[in-house]
Amino acid sequence: MLTKIVIARPPFFRNVSDGMRNEYIMTDKHNMGKRWYNATGTPIHMLCSLALVSFGMILYEIVLTRIFSVILSYHYVFAILSLAMLGLGMGGFLLKKWCRTTRGPHLYMVTAVTALVAGIITALTLYLSQAAPVSWGNTVTWVILFLPVIPFLFFGMTIASFFQQAPGQSSVLYGFDIVGGALAALAAVPLLNTVPAPQVAFIVVLVVVFASMILAAVEYFNMKIAIFSLIGLLLGAGGIWLAPPRILPIKNDLNKDINRIIYKDSGDGRIVETRWSAFGQTDLVESDLLPGEKIIYIDGAAGTSMYGYQSLLNDSTKLRDLTTNFGQYFPFYFLQKNQKDSALVIGPGGGRDVLVALFGGVSFITAVEVNPELVQIVKDYEDFNGGLYTQLPNVEIVVDEGRSFLRNTSEKYDLLMLALPVTKSSRSINGYALTENYLFTVEAFGDYLGRLTPEGRIIFVTHGKAELYRLLALTLTAFEERGIPVDQAMNHLYTIARHGMPTLIIQKNPFSPEEMKTRHAALHELGFDDGDYFLPFQEQVSRSLALSHDTASTLTWNMFDQTMVNLSKGTLTLDELVNTASLNIEPVRDDNPFFYNFDKELPSPFRQLYGLIILGIGIVIWVVSVKKPSAHVKTGFIRPFARHTKLKWFLMIFLLLGMGFMMLEIALFQKLTLYLGNPVSSTSVLLFSLLLGVGVGSLGSSRITHRLWIAVVISTGAVFALSLAYNYVLEDLMTSAAIVPFRAGLITGLLGVAMGFPFPLALRMMNKHGLGEFTAAMWGANGLASVAGAITAMIIGIEWGFTEVLFIGGVLYLITGLLFTAIRRQI
Repeated sequence: MLTKIVIARPPFFRNVSDGMRNEYIMTDKHNMGKRWYNATGTPIHMLCSLALVSFGMILYEIVLTRIFSVILSYHYVFAILSLAMLGLGMGGFLLKKWCRTTRGPHLYMVTAVTALVAGIITALTLYLSQAAPVSWGNTVTWVILFLPVIPFLFFGMTIASFFQQAPGQSSVLYGFDIVGGALAALAAVPLLNTVPAPQVAFIVVLVVVFASMILAAVEYFNMKIAIFSLIGLLLGAGGIWLAPPRILPIKNDLNKDINRIIYKDSGDGRIVETRWSAFGQTDLVESDLLPGEKIIYIDGAAGTSMYGYQSLLNDSTKLRDLTTNFGQYFPFYFLQKNQKDSALVIGPGGGRDVLVALFGGVSFITAVEVNPELVQIVKDYEDFNGGLYTQLPNVEIVVDEGRSFLRNTSEKYDLLMLALPVTKSSRSINGYALTENYLFTVEAFGDYLGRLTPEGRIIFVTHGKAELYRLLALTLTAFEERGIPVDQAMNHLYTIARHGMPTLIIQKNPFSPEEMKTRHAALHELGFDDGDYFLPFQEQVSRSLALSHDTASTLTWNMFDQTMVNLSKGTLTLDELVNTASLNIEPVRDDNPFFYNFDKELPSPFRQLYGLIILGIGIVIWVVSVKKPSAHVKTGFIRPFARHTKLKWFLMIFLLLGMGFMMLEIALFQKLTLYLGNPVSSTSVLLFSLLLGVGVGSLGSSRITHRLWIAVVISTGAVFALSLAYNYVLEDLMTSAAIVPFRAGLITGLLGVAMGFPFPLALRMMNKHGLGEFTAAMWGANGLASVAGAITAMIIGIEWGFTEVLFIGGVLYLITGLLFTAIRRQI
């Protein structure tokens, strides 16, 4: 409840000496007159400014995921966010150091500086990424990787300043802090769908400048503050005006497909149009070397071709490349009319797969594409592509995530067509989901088989042997779960190879020897034996060939892929294949859908980040194990823990809360995205629901004035109980497609309410026991632990699954409650 209080000299929170942090004191002669306060005595302008700063920080984090998804390869996005959050945590420690040497910063000043730093770093990042010459090599990449640490360092210091100045009001402050972040999550998608990400970054500058102006107007406004505010406004407005509506990847990043056509020596590639959305930057590119074809890139990668329909019909060579030279078309040579009544194309992109189905004679085609901007571009260029998505009555385009569409439809299809995407881009707005999706898991294959007619088949186009073998492992596992052993399951599929893009064809019912004999003859005749391939029921042919340079040695040539032959004969088991493969081709499931992780060991950058976690654990053990008197401790940052034994317990509590929060967030979001579909909008909804719940919980905790530890124990127990329950009942709760968003929001919001109690209550307990001066330091420790929690969540998710992540996150909260129970007499 908000109350208007009139007093002659209202209190204002300012950094003061130790032992007085819980006192409201008056230190500024200008603070006279009427002010708005909430019922707890916290100035309303302070709460609103904190909410604006938090809004700007979360929005800035989201915008960075979009910007860095374009300028760098996708695997850097998680590392950048981790480093940025590291800066956020370090801001608390920097503030503590500042307050120890001086009176500490004015809130309006540190907020204004944060706005300026965010604007300057954004401008510098955009300049370096777009203007740096190729000769700079990886130097510019490393510079850009670490630049985001700087603004987040100031964001961390700013937010920690609010808590440091009023530790006794942590519940209300934390509530407004979290609610501001929740509003940013809600606003991010519509804002990014309207304004290019670089310009949104400078909108953040204006938001934070506005927060500093509110503080300065109420606290103390002079010429210096006016100049700072004016500079911030000019920087934000100038950035919005001058920020490039289109950005390109760093020139030396060869993982970005668009670089090959834009920065080629011939320089013939050119961007026709650029569109921004919450999904990313979509570029339409054309080249003189590709007449009658335009390529659509998402974040500079995942190129997909859009063909000029009339030019395709007039160019026999290009038409032949799309049909007789493309593996996806090969099965159509053998399909009867009743076997191609309907086709479902997942991820049609610019329409190549739809064209294949049309030329193959499919009666009706349903194409499901997750990126609305990509679909709109194809629609807008209907004069070029012949109205592929707009004018053909037998083609229906649906904007949805493929797996989500499958789970919510009862239709059955003769054909299911997927060309494996090479996304190389972060899709979720928080950067943690990376590129993984639920299209290529064992459970997905079960859904595919369930949506096929009795004579139906699946056609996969891959980009190499690794993808082919992992798809094979997924397929065989899905058949095994249907009671069909591996050797018999091999009779349901065959592979062909052409131009380094193997194609896997899977039929719901087993093929016959006669069918395979016909296909065997055709693939040799048509040239689809360019690489490793396999057909069941056909005898393996082997030859020993003498080497021209070494007549004593021979080379064995096999007509078919010998590994697949061994699987079909039962002389090789699937487990043996997975264990002996040089790459990781183990079947992945919905619980850890990392299909593109082919590393046998932990992939980069998690190997490097794991080392940082180990280092952090060592430092924590060092701190909590110190037993010497503070006068004998030489290391400065350890001395407070030697002087205040209670502080060690609080350090452990805030570290556990930080790790547990991020583990629960990432695990729950990953699981619920399967049911919600679109990774962008679903993450926005989930993040808003979770943060709103945390804010409500924190504000509710402000009503608790006695026995705070009991509330902490109850709330942490509730978090553990919910995390345990969600692992068992989530599938049942998400059965109804009509109310899935509501239920997902309710699930995350309910967990958020329970998670909103422990952190502010722990800060208030610190303050009650005379440790309020360490509020900023504990806020920083919690931030650093959040980084460790995010890294740990992804490592466990990759190695074991997100069910374990959700459970462990709940356990960390339970341990926090047990710590309060065990040490309540000491604290």
